[in-house]
Amino acid sequence: MQLDISEDPTIRFGDFELESKSGELRKHGRPLKLQPQPSKVLILLASRAGTLVTREEIQQEVWATETFVDFEHGLNFCIKQIRTTLGDNAQSPVFIETIPRRGYRFIAPLKSLESVNGNAEVASAPKPQVAIPEPSAQPEMLRTAVATWTIAAVIFTLVAGLIGYVLTNRPGPKPVLPNRKAMLVVLPFDNLSSDPQQDYFSDGLTEETITQLGRLRPQNLAVIARTSSMTYKGANKDIARIGRELGVDYVLEGSVRRDVDKVRITAQLIQVKDQTHLWAETYDVSNKDAIAIQEQVAAKVARSLAIELLPSTNSENAKGSTTVPEAYDSYLKGLYLWNKRTDLDKSIAYFKEATEKDPKYATAYCALANAYVRSFMFGARHEPFDVIAPRARAAAEKAVELNDGLSEAHSALASVEMWLEWNWPEADREFKRAIALNPNYAQVHHDYSWFLVSMGQPDEAINEIKLAQRLDPLSPLTNSDVGWVYLLARRYDEAIDQIKRTLELDPNYGSALACLEKAFELKGMFGEAVEISKKELVGSGVSNEEISALVKSDPKETLTNFKRRELSRMNGMDKMDNPRPFPMASLYLSLGDKDKAFAWLEKALQQRDTHMVSIKVDGSLDSLRNDPRFVELLKRMKLTS
Repeated sequence: MQLDISEDPTIRFGDFELESKSGELRKHGRPLKLQPQPSKVLILLASRAGTLVTREEIQQEVWATETFVDFEHGLNFCIKQIRTTLGDNAQSPVFIETIPRRGYRFIAPLKSLESVNGNAEVASAPKPQVAIPEPSAQPEMLRTAVATWTIAAVIFTLVAGLIGYVLTNRPGPKPVLPNRKAMLVVLPFDNLSSDPQQDYFSDGLTEETITQLGRLRPQNLAVIARTSSMTYKGANKDIARIGRELGVDYVLEGSVRRDVDKVRITAQLIQVKDQTHLWAETYDVSNKDAIAIQEQVAAKVARSLAIELLPSTNSENAKGSTTVPEAYDSYLKGLYLWNKRTDLDKSIAYFKEATEKDPKYATAYCALANAYVRSFMFGARHEPFDVIAPRARAAAEKAVELNDGLSEAHSALASVEMWLEWNWPEADREFKRAIALNPNYAQVHHDYSWFLVSMGQPDEAINEIKLAQRLDPLSPLTNSDVGWVYLLARRYDEAIDQIKRTLELDPNYGSALACLEKAFELKGMFGEAVEISKKELVGSGVSNEEISALVKSDPKETLTNFKRRELSRMNGMDKMDNPRPFPMASLYLSLGDKDKAFAWLEKALQQRDTHMVSIKVDGSLDSLRNDPRFVELLKRMKLTS
C-alpha cells in the first residue's frame, strides 16, 4: 500500500507519530531519539505499510548516494535501532516483520493518514555522508583534528575523576557496590551538531573513552566493550532496560556539540538500580590551545571532586596516547574503517600515518599490528606471510618497547606469535601478561580462548570466551565464537544452543551459520545441517532451482552434493582469488579423498593458513589422526612432541 504524505505528513501508528518530512518520532507527544538513517528507513517502511520492502529497494531509496558504507551492516543496525526505540521484538513483531533474505514489512495498522505517494518524500530526504580523506592527505580542517584530540583529552580526565568519585572518595553516602566488580557501559556520545562529519568524530570519542576507562581501575571496574555499547547509538536510552540487557551497575552518557570555535561536552553518571544521577558536569572548551586544555580540565575535575584522578599504576598506560592532534585524527579514521571492516588496507594506511606523525604513539602501533594480523587472516591475502609477518611483529614490538605496561601492546604481540608465527610458549606468555595488565580488555580474552582451546585446554578456553562475552554481550562475533570454542571443545550440544542464541542477534550472521552447520554435521544431524547449508547457499545468491537439483532423499547425500558444488566453485577460482588451502583440504576430506586433503594441508602449512592453528583439536579431522602424515604434520607445527 503506497501512502500519500503530501497533505498530511504525519504517519500515526500505535502510540507513535512519525513526521515524514523532519523524521521526528513522538510517543504520546514526547519526542524520541532516532538517528537520521534509521528514521529514513522507518519512514520508508511505514509509508508502504503492509507491503514487503526489499533490501534492494531500501538500499536504493535510503543509501542511493552513500559511497562509504557497509549496507548490510548499516541496514541491520537501523532495524535494530528502530525496534529498540519502538519497543518491538524481532521474534514476535508488532511493528516491523523480517522477511528472511528478502526485506521487511511494516505490519502495524495506521490510525490516520491521507496519502497517494509517499516515496517522493523518502527518496528526497537528505542523506548524510561521512567523507574521510585519503591517507597521507593533509586534513582540510586542522581544527577538526585539534577538536577531536581536545574532546578525547577532556573525556579522559573527566571520566577518570568521576569513576574515582564513584569507587573511592565520594563525600557522603556511597553507592553500594556488588561483591563482584562494578560494571559500567559508556553509551555512544550524542552528536548535537547537524554536521554528519561530527558523527564519526563522536564515535571515535566514545571508543577512546571506553578504552581509557577500561585501563583505569581494572581490578574494581569492568567496562562493556565498544561493539555492545554502539548498538545503543541513536536508541531511546531507557537506563533500566540497558541495565538488564548488559548486566551493568552504572551508565555513563553524554553529548558533544562543536561550534566554530567552541566545544561543549556534557556527561553524567547514572546508577542503574535506582537511576540516581551520581555525577554530572558540563565543560565548555575552546578549539584553540587544544593540547594545553587537558591540564586545565583535569585541574577543574580534581578541584570539584577533591581526589587524585589516577592511581600511580595507570600513569604508565597514559603513555600509549599521543599529544599530536594530527596523529590522533589519523588513528581515529583508521579505527572507523577497522570497526566497519570495509577496507582493511586503508585502515592500515591510516594507522601507519598515525605512527609517522607521532613515532611514540604506542596505541597506534598496537592497532597497526592487529590490522596486519587480521588482514592476513580474513583479507584478500594478496601479500604473503613473509611480507605481512615481519610488519606485524615490528609494529607489535614497537608498541611494547614504547610502553611495556600497555595491555593492548602485549595482546597484539601475542596475536602475532599465535596466528602468524605459531610460537606457542611466547603467545601464552604474552596473553597472560596482557590480561594481568588489563582484565577489562575483551579482545585479549577472546583471542586467548582460541589459543587455549587449540592447545587442548577446553575448560580454560571456555572460561576465557565467557569473560569476553560478559564484557561484550551484544557482539555477534563474540557470541558466535563462544559457539566455535564449544565446538572445538567437542561440546556440540552447547555449541548448538549458543549459536541459536547468537542468531537471535543476527539471523544471517555467516560465522554463526557455519558453526551451526558444522556442529550438526559432527553430531550426525545431517537433515539439520542441510537446512543451514541451504540458507547459506541462498544468501550467497544460488538460485532455488540449482539448490533443488542438488537435493536428494538422503540428507547426507544432499550435503555431499553441496560440498561437491563448493569444491568445484573453489577449484574454478582464478589466481587472484587464491582459495584458502585449509578449506580445500577440509572439502576433499569430507568427500573421502585423503591424499588430496593432505596435499592441501601441506599447502596450508607452507602458506601459514591460520585455520591450521586448531588442527590438534578439530573434530572434522579425526579420520586423519592415525595417519603417519598427520602425526608428522602436528610435530612440524610443534603441537605435539
